[in-house]
Amino acid sequence: MRDRTAVVVTLALAALPGPVWAADPISIRVGGYSKWWVVATGGQSSAAALTSPTVKGDNELHFIGATRLENGLKIGLKAELEAGGHTDQTTDPIDKAFAWVEGGFGKIELGSDYNAASLLHVCAPEAAGLWNGPPNGLMSDNVIRRPAIVSTMYSGNQTEMDQDDNAEKILYFTPSLGGLTLGLSYTPSALSEDNRGPLPRSEMYAAGLGFTRSFGAIGLALSAGFVTGDLSSGTGTVERVRAYSLGGTLSYAGVTIGGSWADERHRSRAALIAGDRQDNSGKAWDVGVMYELGPSKTSLDIYTSRVAGRVAGKRDDLISVYQVSEKYTLGEGVAVMGAVGYIEYQDESGLGSRGYTAMTGLGLWF
Repeated sequence: MRDRTAVVVTLALAALPGPVWAADPISIRVGGYSKWWVVATGGQSSAAALTSPTVKGDNELHFIGATRLENGLKIGLKAELEAGGHTDQTTDPIDKAFAWVEGGFGKIELGSDYNAASLLHVCAPEAAGLWNGPPNGLMSDNVIRRPAIVSTMYSGNQTEMDQDDNAEKILYFTPSLGGLTLGLSYTPSALSEDNRGPLPRSEMYAAGLGFTRSFGAIGLALSAGFVTGDLSSGTGTVERVRAYSLGGTLSYAGVTIGGSWADERHRSRAALIAGDRQDNSGKAWDVGVMYELGPSKTSLDIYTSRVAGRVAGKRDDLISVYQVSEKYTLGEGVAVMGAVGYIEYQDESGLGSRGYTAMTGLGLWF
């Protein structure tokens, strides 16, 4: 797998013309964001899932640099540093880092980033940034705790397909043609992000199609995605994955409506033999409407997933989410945010938990 990757990169570099020089050296600028939330929770459980008031944060520093060569090619890099706020203590200090080359042929990325289907995905509109990619707040598992007996989609409570997460990969995006962009990605080892040595049989392939265009006062965004490959564990268990997604939004006069859908299938011989193994096969969908008036955005969103869960079970695990969100921009790069929501977890036997959240926070972007 490493040899194959090396060949692809070598051919791409060989296609460049002879010695070329950058008009200016690469200079690094710092960007990012800082978001902090005060979260009040409540609910009841039949599966020992506890909730309590808490403070949650999501903070990143982005280091970005680029230059343009004399032949017109643009070359750059980006690294994202997690800057605190994650209480699970499992977040990588640098969760994304990649270099890129862009020209008339499109854009090539090499490094740690989401796959092409994930990056081009369109989901339901949501005002406070608490929905897909990756899910935060109520949509994550650490505000209202998800009982271990209830299974989510492999990528969590979302329709975005990032089974290979930020594992090292190669990505290619075509130039936009009338608003249409095609993205392709190859991940040599889907679990390489947190493993020094790539695991055997863990390649992932992804394709995404995105369309964004305005027709007068009407805005349209559409996406389609496909992911396939193997998910290998350290014990040698291999799951064959095949997943599809669709999404779209339509906006007019400050109102945006939209939604998305995902379907993923996991095949494992070991899972068929051992009936108590988990099966992340399932479907998920979301739908939402958002209204923007001046500095204010307000949204209503619904999410539902049905996942197989235990192989021996005959029914699916069910997760349902309802959320109202608000974002009010105080000035450039500064906003206050809020959200009120309800989530219900239910396994195939009817056990689970449900909970409510009320969140308010401050967001800074720079």
